[in-house]
Amino acid sequence: MTKSGKNRFLLALCLTALPAYADEDVDVYNLNLQDLLSIKIATSTLTEKDISNIPAPVTIFSRDEIEALGVRFLHEILEYVPGYQVTRYSNYPYEYSASSRGLTFGASSKKILFLLDGHKINDPRSGNATLLANFSLHHVERLEIIRGPGSSIYGSNAFTGVINIITRKEAKEVSIATGNEINYDIFAAYNQSLYDYQFDVQLNKVKSQGDDYQIKDVFTGDPFKTDDPFELSSLQLALSDERSRYQLHYREIDMENFYHTARTSNLYNFSSHSALFLFTEQKIDLFEDVSSSVSIDYLKTELINGNQSSPAGAFSAISEPSSDDPLHGYGALDSYRVLTAFNNNWQINQSYEMQFGLEWQYNKESRAEGFTNFDLAAVLSRQFPVDYYPNVDYKIKVGGEQSQPFYGAYLQLQSNMGAINWIVGGRLDQYPDLDSQFTPRLGLVYLADTHWQLKLLYGEAFRAPELSELTLFSGISRSGNASLESERIKTTDFIAQYTGQTIWFSIDLFYNEFKNPIINGLVNGLNGQVNGDSEYGHGIETELVWQIAEKTRLRTTATHFTKLPKSAFKDSNTLASMQLDHRFEAFQIGISGTYRSKRQTPISLSETKKLDDFWYWRSFISYNISSNLSTQLSINNLLNETFYNPSITPSLSDGIPLKGRNASITIKWAF
Repeated sequence: MTKSGKNRFLLALCLTALPAYADEDVDVYNLNLQDLLSIKIATSTLTEKDISNIPAPVTIFSRDEIEALGVRFLHEILEYVPGYQVTRYSNYPYEYSASSRGLTFGASSKKILFLLDGHKINDPRSGNATLLANFSLHHVERLEIIRGPGSSIYGSNAFTGVINIITRKEAKEVSIATGNEINYDIFAAYNQSLYDYQFDVQLNKVKSQGDDYQIKDVFTGDPFKTDDPFELSSLQLALSDERSRYQLHYREIDMENFYHTARTSNLYNFSSHSALFLFTEQKIDLFEDVSSSVSIDYLKTELINGNQSSPAGAFSAISEPSSDDPLHGYGALDSYRVLTAFNNNWQINQSYEMQFGLEWQYNKESRAEGFTNFDLAAVLSRQFPVDYYPNVDYKIKVGGEQSQPFYGAYLQLQSNMGAINWIVGGRLDQYPDLDSQFTPRLGLVYLADTHWQLKLLYGEAFRAPELSELTLFSGISRSGNASLESERIKTTDFIAQYTGQTIWFSIDLFYNEFKNPIINGLVNGLNGQVNGDSEYGHGIETELVWQIAEKTRLRTTATHFTKLPKSAFKDSNTLASMQLDHRFEAFQIGISGTYRSKRQTPISLSETKKLDDFWYWRSFISYNISSNLSTQLSINNLLNETFYNPSITPSLSDGIPLKGRNASITIKWAF
């Protein structure tokens, strides 16, 4: 870290140590801290608890806070969470991955479990966050972000974090935005009462011309001009009453140019992702003092990804008929999941309650095919001449198109005994071709006085290998590994937390031990996933929300890893963020920034180079024209600096560039 970087981090850390000097008698304005502290959170325990007694390190963003940041997509707001790091990666032009507590996985967020209104939505085939990096925050009422393991309730993927996206209900709103990078962003939401039901519909359409970049052509090494346009659409429908909910969420995004699978091409690079999620949830009464629910989920994902895989003319001498075309093509990957769950809460008495449930899940890779303009099997086996297919209609299997059924059962007991609350529980998961996994959980919360809480937590988690990791066939650059074992983590947290009238402050010391971590490695001489050696990591996370004055609020975070796992060299060991908002009359203004210390990007199989540390600044201003009409101006990368994220492959030795300064103006009508 540079000297100036250290000074800025120390400033952020100092800001999180101010509660002793705050005036608790100040009345708050609109962004009421007490409203935030009283939010009931169910993600960690499946029972409603507030931030003072929840047995987990948790960060919450309410609707007001999301709007005050002026950010547009989920990946942007995750940068303000302690321990979380967001990286732009090179598989697709507008995709980002998130890691929690310094354990990344190549280009994906599969070690974090994503929930939509409490239901799992990680990709059935790959475990990735299905289109969630660019999930539009228009749809979001609240984010509940758990740091640390959650497998004792949710099973696989709840490895280093759980993110519950709680969607908006009863919203009536229309907005349109435009800017130098976004052509338009249109959102509409409507709610209607239908007898005893509430019907909600939300629609979002985004078209972006993207930013301009000059990067290095991976085939020639020459300067290469490109951009990253995309189109994004999402639709949500929900029908609910007091005892049931039916929900549909559909998303799709189309992208071009930039990097695709770490390769450059403005002619052949494209991708199209879509995801359809349906669920129904029904409350039932089976026993006295036991509240139960049954849910059925269906998730279907489709991906088509095209790229160029060789320089032009590479096959001219060995192809039949001869062609100067580069090797190019596309892959088509489809998958679906069916999940049914039976959850119960037994209120034993005023002091004790028990949660227990069963889950059955079936993941299926329904399509895994590739289409190229040359005979790929002949290329890989070096059988010449290689047949040329000008219409890109040579077809080859790229995956096993297999299924992955499994079931799980969990049980936990909680007690509220005045100043001491505790929780103990565990979950058993059984996969047909993998070892069964038992993940325990223990938690103790001590309410020392009206302001201070102390929490001692222990949890374990696992992540089973995904279908894409096990059955991916050997290709040009990647291979699956059928011998992969589940990875495990053991985590201990000690949390000291202060809650006051105008201050919420938390400091968390954590220790992680990883067993059989699934990391990038060589499989049959190609890139793939392997089980690494056991590792450990530890650090400190702090978070502060402070109502400085009636209309001024500050939120800061600071994270420092005193030990990062060896495989996490692409992550920063020091993180910080700050957000300052002020409201006066009809105006609201805000500025926010996120800090990342130096990281490393691979330049060969055994060498890395450091990427500079940086602060990334955003600004936001809004004006209420009337009680239901407002306008907002948002600016990202306020100083228009050039920043890079680490690459997942040595061929991109400069790293992956972030977007330059981009601004948008929004007009919103709430009715």
